[in-house]
Amino acid sequence: MKKEKITNPKFVQERITELRLARNISEYKLSKDMGYSKGYIQSISSGKTLPSIAALYEICDYFKITPKEFFDDDSVPDSELVHNLILEIRCLPAEEQYFLYHFLLARKKKKIKKGKKS
Repeated sequence: MKKEKITNPKFVQERITELRLARNISEYKLSKDMGYSKGYIQSISSGKTLPSIAALYEICDYFKITPKEFFDDDSVPDSELVHNLILEIRCLPAEEQYFLYHFLLARKKKKIKKGKKS
């Protein structure tokens, strides 16, 4: 994540617009869904205002992305399923995370071996 993105108001405006358009959500709908006045997102998109840190977190939550994903526009955001899996894995004790990790590695190795036989 480049510092220029964090300090560039234009980036924030464009990123919100990009996320909105990718999901076919209007400025009005986003504003209302988040509980703001109908022109709130439009005022951000037009450069009249910037979202507060709290509002930026709410925007990220709305789009089911992390703040890192918001500012790292080069990365592909995780799907909702992957995001939910990560949250669940973080709740597991370290021992169970270790077990799950090795289970997935073994499954991957098994697939590789099957692929070589074909």
